[in-house]
Amino acid sequence: MSRAFRGSRPFWQSPERLLPRPELWMGAAMVLGMLLTEVWQTSRMAQLCLDLDQARSACVQANARLEYLRAAAERRSTRAELVPMAPGLGLAPADAQQVVMLPSEYLADDRTTSRDGDSAPLLALAERVSGALVPEATARSRVTR
Repeated sequence: MSRAFRGSRPFWQSPERLLPRPELWMGAAMVLGMLLTEVWQTSRMAQLCLDLDQARSACVQANARLEYLRAAAERRSTRAELVPMAPGLGLAPADAQQVVMLPSEYLADDRTTSRDGDSAPLLALAERVSGALVPEATARSRVTR
């Protein structure tokens, strides 16, 4: 029959129990709050991405429908149907008097003329070097989905 030994100290002087301090509880609550906030933001971002994807697919479907309806309208409309509407739209057939014939010397030449025989290879080399050094300057096409 052993009794628990209390010692000769009063209870207010007994060693502190191993209870977590309030700042530890506060720190744990803050970490838990940050984690819950991150989970909420991630789920919100996923929801927004799904909504965006649905809006894009609806836009693609609407564009396809628009193109189909335009093609169908073009197939149904004939030149005979459009001739009466042309004056109302301000369209008129071209008169022979309005056509201007330009001499060929006024037109731009398809050939490129170089000022010096040595400058063309130098310019080509400079263009290749600038393309290699600055790849962002080249145009990229967008892929639509």
